[in-house]
Amino acid sequence: MAKVSSTREDMLATAVDLFAERGYDGIGIAELLAKSGSPRGSLYFHFPGGKEQIGTEVVARVGAEVAARFRGLHDSGVDLETFIDRVFKTTAKESKERNYTASCPMAAIATGFGNGNPKLAAAVRGAFASWEAEIRTAAKARGMTDANASVFASAMLAAMEGAFVTSKALESSDPHKNAGRAIKALANALLPN
Repeated sequence: MAKVSSTREDMLATAVDLFAERGYDGIGIAELLAKSGSPRGSLYFHFPGGKEQIGTEVVARVGAEVAARFRGLHDSGVDLETFIDRVFKTTAKESKERNYTASCPMAAIATGFGNGNPKLAAAVRGAFASWEAEIRTAAKARGMTDANASVFASAMLAAMEGAFVTSKALESSDPHKNAGRAIKALANALLPN
């Protein structure tokens, strides 16, 4: 199998970080090239679709990685309270490690592009749908009905992404802790007695 170009990987890794900090519209191609150390000619060689292709690939990458994390946590067999704790402790840690200067790349991208990017919009919808599906599967396996698991998954996703945005604005991990507490209370209300 052919080795993936390190220039291409460097550009994608840099794009993940830059999008997390300033969203999709907050960065330009020149900055991406400079921060990744990539020559200008490599951009359209590796990404003939330009910035939209880079954004779409970043969304696909982050989307798949996070879905796999949810799946792995579900497969570990932890109870729902532990599942929730681990998710929100991880998100709080990630915000703190970024010194509260960045949010989840997905949230930053989702809030930072207009209607003129249908491929990017479809990729974001697909990634969020995959996360909800993994959370819903975990909730159902732990006793929630289909309907309640769907409500729970949607609320947990909204709380997680909202915690990233609020944490960045407040420069605090408290939004993650509070979101985790609220989602645990919701889970208890939605589980059968």
